Amino acid sequence: MEFLDNLSSKTKTRLIAVIIGVIVLILGIKIFSNPDSENSNANSSGGDSDYELADNIQDGVILHCFNWKYNDIKAELKNIAEAGFTSIQTSPAQTSVNSGVWYYLYQPMGFSAGTNDLGTKGELKELCEEAEKYGIKVIVDVIANHLADDPNIQTDLRPSEYWHSFGPITNWSDRYQVTHGVVLLPDLNHENPFIQQVVSNYITELKAIGVDGIRWDAAKHISLPSEGSTFWPGVTSQGLFHYGEILTGPDDRPTGNENLMIEYTDYVSVTDSTYGKELRDAFANETVPESFGNWANKGVAKNKLVYWSESHDTWSNNQDFGYSNGMSQNVIDRAYAIAASQNGATALYFSRPHSKEKENILAGQKGSTHFTSAEVAAINHFHNAMNGQKDAYATGENCAVVSRELGAVIVAGKGQDLHVTVPNAEGLTRPGTYKDVLTGQSWVVTSTTITGTVGPTGIAVIYGESVAPVNPNNQGGSNVSGDSNTPNVTE
Repeated sequence: MEFLDNLSSKTKTRLIAVIIGVIVLILGIKIFSNPDSENSNANSSGGDSDYELADNIQDGVILHCFNWKYNDIKAELKNIAEAGFTSIQTSPAQTSVNSGVWYYLYQPMGFSAGTNDLGTKGELKELCEEAEKYGIKVIVDVIANHLADDPNIQTDLRPSEYWHSFGPITNWSDRYQVTHGVVLLPDLNHENPFIQQVVSNYITELKAIGVDGIRWDAAKHISLPSEGSTFWPGVTSQGLFHYGEILTGPDDRPTGNENLMIEYTDYVSVTDSTYGKELRDAFANETVPESFGNWANKGVAKNKLVYWSESHDTWSNNQDFGYSNGMSQNVIDRAYAIAASQNGATALYFSRPHSKEKENILAGQKGSTHFTSAEVAAINHFHNAMNGQKDAYATGENCAVVSRELGAVIVAGKGQDLHVTVPNAEGLTRPGTYKDVLTGQSWVVTSTTITGTVGPTGIAVIYGESVAPVNPNNQGGSNVSGDSNTPNVTE
C-alpha cells in the first residue's frame, strides 16, 4: 500500500503492532462471545443443556405445530427451545393431494415421506437436523388406519385383501366395529402381515430421516394382540417414542374397556381426551376441575399418558366432543397449566390456526406463536424442573393447585390479581417462602396452606431456586428465599 511506503520504519512497526492487537482482540471477542449468539456452539450442539429441556419426549412437553411448513417450524426452533418445549409435532408427512385444506393431509395416498403442503422430505430432514442442535425432538403424525378414497393410492395396497369389508360403524360401543368399521374413509386390514410390514417400513424411513417420535392418528381403530393382531408390536419396534390418539377410550362404553387401554400402553403412550375436556370446560365456566386425571385414576400409568387442553380436533373437527375454538386463549392456558404441571404425563400445547372455520384452515399455514408467552414458558420450565417429583392436587378459593415437592402451580378459576390461601395438596410442597416466577411476588408455603397473589394471567408458578431454570421473562429474581436446597420454614 502506497501510504505505508511514506511512513518511517518505526511508525510502520507501531502501526503493524496496533493492527495485530486489534485482530487478536476481535478473535478473543469471537471466541468468548455470548454462547446464545446466532453462530455459537450452543446452537450447533448441546442445545438441550442450555435450554434445560427434558432428555426424552415423555418427560417433556410437546408443541403441536399444526399445519406449519417444516421451514416455518425450523425458523422458530430457538423460540421453541427457550419456551421449554422438548418436542415439536408436525402434521402428517405422507404424500397427499395438495389441496390446501388441512384435512386432506389426513387422507394420504400411501406410506412414504414425500412432498405435501408442509414441504419436502428433504426439508423434513433439515428440520430434524436443526432441531437436534437445540435438543428438540421431532414427532411426526402418522395415518395408518386408512388411506384416501382414491384409485391412485399406493399400487401394492389396492387388492381387496388389504381392506376391511365390515362397512360403516353403527355402534361405537362395539369394539369389533370400532376396529373393523369404516370412519368416512376405507379401513385398512391391520391384521394382514403385508400391511404391517408396509407401515413398519414407513416408520423405519422416518427414523432414518431423523424423526424421534410418532403420533398415531385414530389408534383406537387399530386392534391389539388380544384381539388377534400383531400390528402394534411390529410397528413400534424401532426404538422411537410412540403415542396413540385414543379419543374417549378404546370404545364408547362408560366402563369395561380399561384393560384394553392398559394393553395399548404396552406399545404406545395414549391420550386422555376426556380429562382435557374437563379441564377446559371447567375454566371456561370460571371454575376449577374437580378431578386429577381420568385414565390415571383407572389404572393407566401416568407416564404413559398424553394430556392436552385442546387439540386440532377440538379446534376444527369435533362437533360431538365439543369445540374449543370459542374459548379464549387464556382459558386454554389455565387448563394447560394444570395438565402440564403434573408428574409423569407429557402435555401437548396446540398452536391455534388463524381461522375457526374447518374449510378455511389451510395446510402449510403457520399458526399462533402464543407458545412464547411468559405463562406458557413458565409452566414448561416448571414441568422440566420438577421431573420425577411427586404430585398432588387440591382445590380451594376457586383455585386449582398442583403441589410438587419443591414447588407448586396455582390457577384461578376466574379473575386475576387475587390474594388467596389455598391448600398445600397432601402437604407435599416443602414449607418456605417462594416467589412466583411470573410476577416476582412472594408466596408462603406451610405444611397445610399456600398463600400469595395470583397475577394478571390467573396463573402462579412457584418453585425452589435449587431446581429453577432461567426465568423465561427474567422476572422475579430468585425463586425461593434462604438456602437454595431448603426453603425458609415459616410455620
